Amino acid sequence: MKVMQIGWADVCGYGDWLTPAAAKKYAQGGYTHVEFQGEVVKSELSYGDDGSPMVGLGKE
Repeated sequence: MKVMQIGWADVCGYGDWLTPAAAKKYAQGGYTHVEFQGEVVKSELSYGDDGSPMVGLGKE
């Protein structure tokens, strides 16, 4: 398990997705989870139609 630490600036909208910049860092770093406000959250990496990474967040 590789954990990326994130803050509010890395989260979009309602806290369900990482921002594009944070998602790119997540994808390039080979992360599997994020730590947000002291809580480890499982993440799911997918790619948009244009090939850009998208990271969805869910509670573990």
